[in-house]
Parts: sequence; structure tokens; C-alpha cells
Amino acid sequence: MAYRKILVPLVGTGRDATVLRHGFELAKTFASHVAALFIRPDPAEVIPYLGDGISASVVQEVIDASREAAKVASAAARSTFDHAAKDAGVTADTTAQAAGVSASFYTREGAIDDVIAAEARLSDLVLFDCPAEAREMGLRAAIESAIINGRRPVLLVPRSVAKIAGAKVAIGWDGGAAAAHAISAAIPLLKRADAIEILNVSTGPIDTVQMDRLRDYLALHGLQAIEHGINPGSQGIAVTLIDAAQRSDAGLLVMGGYEHSRLREIALGGVTRHILAHATMPVLLAH
Repeated sequence: MAYRKILVPLVGTGRDATVLRHGFELAKTFASHVAALFIRPDPAEVIPYLGDGISASVVQEVIDASREAAKVASAAARSTFDHAAKDAGVTADTTAQAAGVSASFYTREGAIDDVIAAEARLSDLVLFDCPAEAREMGLRAAIESAIINGRRPVLLVPRSVAKIAGAKVAIGWDGGAAAAHAISAAIPLLKRADAIEILNVSTGPIDTVQMDRLRDYLALHGLQAIEHGINPGSQGIAVTLIDAAQRSDAGLLVMGGYEHSRLREIALGGVTRHILAHATMPVLLAH
């Protein structure tokens, strides 16, 4: 099992260099194809938000400006991709291969949520930078769509991290389906981890049975892990999980995303949304 296709959405800003650098580093580890994607917004989608009574000439100006901005951003994304591929020693616009590193740049037009979900479904891993460092508002929606609708693992990468493959891994484990999916999706990285720690953060009794079940599952993959049960107290599960992972010197946190519904997380807050807003370490999430 490996990541044969790594999807890297680009937006035409400085954040693209971060995700591409990590994308190519992972591609060298797993002999992957890096698929760099730029999404052009459909100018027609902004028309309903202009309100009634807007003249046709103003509408056309908005559409033209949107297209021009997308053209500039696409060119910037393409330039960053070419430089990243060159630095990685990879020939750009090569087709995916059964073995070896390859890369391609392509564009799609449409709503970012829909395009990301569709493209993610035929990818093995989707890379975004940590939202805590991002400035593009549309990226949060794209991340959520990749996790929930694309049903593919998403890896959040901060620009300050040197490496991910080979780092110590902390697993946020609650026995749920989302966490189990994340762990399964992370097996290629877990097999290269320097060490693995299972973190069960719970306000109730520590479920040692669930931790033992995960430890036994990992053992079948030839992996050893240390278990830790943690009561978050007044700190909250999300804060405690990140803090525990960082204190263990982990270089990657693996956890489930949106174990509860997205609407419930938006209304009441939740672990996933806190991680998306505040994580400063690499995090792999799956739904």
C-alpha cells in the first residue's frame, strides 16, 4: 500500500510552494504522481450575489475582472509548480507511472467544493497547508469537501516542518469509524514512522480495550505502539490532543475528521474544526 497519486490544490499565492515542497518530498518516498490542480471559479456564480438592478455592463465588468484574476493566479500557480518540480528533479507534465515519481499541472473550472470532492475521489492523499497559516477563505471549504465529500485522507502541512515521512506519529484514537479510516489511510506513513503513540483523550473512563484493539491491529502490520490515556480536564479534547502530540515530540498527528456531522460541529464547535483552525503541526485527517 502506498500513495500513488497525491493531489495538491493550488491557489496562485505564496502558500503553493509549501504544499508542493511537501508533495514532492512524499512523492519521492512513495514513488507517487503529484497532481497539481488549479481551480478557476465560474464567473457566472458571482452574479446572484450582485443584487437586483445591476446593469449588464457592470455584470460584464465583474465577470471580466474575475476571469483576469483567475488567469493571473493560474499563471502564478503554474510558475510555482514548475519551480518546485525542477527543485525536486522531476520532469513536469509527465504522466502517472506504475513506479517512479511523476508530476502534472492541470486546471478545472467550477465551484471549489465540487471540484475538490470530485478530484479527491480518485486520489490517494490530498495536501493542504495548515489553515492557521492560510489566508485564502475558500481553502477551508475545500478541505472540508475533500474530507467529507471526497472521502479521501487530507494531510495538512505547515511551512515550518522539515519532513513528515519518518517522523514520530501520534494517533488520536476514540474507537470511532472516522479515526479507524484515518489510521488505515496512514499505514504507509506509519510504516516509516520513527515511533508511534496512541492517544486516547476522553472525559470519561479511559477505554483500554479500544486502545488494545488498535495496538493489536497495528501489530498485524508489523508496527509497535505505546498507549496513553488522557483526561482533558477543563482544557478540552482538541487542545489536549494537540498538546499531547506536541509534548511527545510527534511530527505527525493522525485522527478522524468530522466524527459528528459538519452542521453540529459548526453550531456547537468540535474537535475537527478546532484542529483546522489551530493546528501548527502536520495532521492527517479522514472521515
